[in-house]
Amino acid sequence: MIELKNVAVLQRAVDSISSFISEGNFRFNDNGISLKAVDPSQIVLVNFFIAKSAFEKYKVEPTFAGVDLQELNKIMSRALPNDKLLMQLNDSELNIKLEGDLSRSFSLPLIDVTEDEVRIPETRFDASVDINARILKEALKDASLFGSSVILKAKDSQLLIEARGSAGTLHTIAKQPKHVTVKGNTEVVSKYSLNFLHNIVKDAGNDVKVSMQLKSDSPMKLSYKIGPACLEFHLAHMIL
Repeated sequence: MIELKNVAVLQRAVDSISSFISEGNFRFNDNGISLKAVDPSQIVLVNFFIAKSAFEKYKVEPTFAGVDLQELNKIMSRALPNDKLLMQLNDSELNIKLEGDLSRSFSLPLIDVTEDEVRIPETRFDASVDINARILKEALKDASLFGSSVILKAKDSQLLIEARGSAGTLHTIAKQPKHVTVKGNTEVVSKYSLNFLHNIVKDAGNDVKVSMQLKSDSPMKLSYKIGPACLEFHLAHMIL
């Protein structure tokens, strides 16, 4: 049995993951719950973890459970702010109970998903950027006015965000130490899908720090927290 009082933590994490991953294995062990998966287009890799200590109750045998994440997201989206989440696994189902003003029970059949755990790439990045999630979201909204891709440049302690299209061009500079910190001695330039990047950060709280690890013409690593849950994404680059 697993019990979580702050249902919004898992609700938002599942919403973020299911934007890319339709099915995957949740792995349960003595440390907590994790999921690693690559989307069908192999553009984004998701690495999720929530520690055992985040739960009010956590008693489960080490195992993994194949789940339809889009169906799970539908269930989690029905959680009310004051609901308590209860989860229990058996051989064929994931049983979910939402306890609050209403008591609701859902059963989600387990599915067969390839058992091999995804390997996380080891990359030596040239720049690291910590940026306020609200600032990043606003910059991406600006970029969407002109294009479907975005160019990120880390240079001289600044993050430059550019978008180009037939309708116009955007140049944004994020340089305020209060909102962004850029580290690295090498100028980095790389291009990414705007839609994928937007979906990656949409569930990040506005006051949360988003960390991006960058290398020119290379995939980026982007991570942030939803409460005690850690979300990490590896996003493939586009050709400049």
